[in-house]
Amino acid sequence: MKIIIIFFSSITFSFAQYSGRVTYKSFFSESEATEELKTNNRMLYQEKLDEEMMAKMLRFSLDFNQDESLFYLSESMISDAEEIATKKYVTGLFYGYDKFYINKTTNELIEQLYYTFGVILKKKESNFIHWELKNETKIINGYLCYKANYTYIQKWKGNEFPWKVVAWYCPSIPFNYGPIRYSGLPGMILELTEKKVGYIVEKIEFFDKKLQIKKPIEGEDLTDQQIIKRQNITRETD
Repeated sequence: MKIIIIFFSSITFSFAQYSGRVTYKSFFSESEATEELKTNNRMLYQEKLDEEMMAKMLRFSLDFNQDESLFYLSESMISDAEEIATKKYVTGLFYGYDKFYINKTTNELIEQLYYTFGVILKKKESNFIHWELKNETKIINGYLCYKANYTYIQKWKGNEFPWKVVAWYCPSIPFNYGPIRYSGLPGMILELTEKKVGYIVEKIEFFDKKLQIKKPIEGEDLTDQQIIKRQNITRETD
């Protein structure tokens, strides 16, 4: 299989290829390691610095073809010498244990999510997002990108939590995929922030043959109430 690796530039590329892979670096979009925290609680300040450092050591891949995509953690460079609980917290915060599959043909989004009691599958329509397109632009690694906003509503235990989502998409890369559960923009999402976690593109590879995307099938289909019940049982038995 011929592989074309593109390191970002202003060159115009032909997108006759069938598929590709985007590699993203993760980061915290808002730093909690503030000077005020450093003054008030030096230990907590150092913990937040450690979390930000670990976030930068994660790499995520978005495999895609003309019909499907799969987003997943592809590499963790966090040292085994790091504190285990913090390592798990940061990895989980960036969905490092989870996978997100989108099929444009069937309008299907599958979230394979890791919980302490096991793995579940959440299914919904992939076109649930109603983006607010903006006129703002910026250059990301040589590519002209446009801004889009969305508010994702996380529902949990009968409550709703609004998460601000900001995407920067590139119309010159005509695949409408992006990190985690987000898609549907007129171009590839090269940078995305959801709440305080963020992903920014590091490199893109294009393949001249169709990349086979593996649809997640392992996991239970549970309601939020069933998930809460399972978590409560797990806590009681720990």
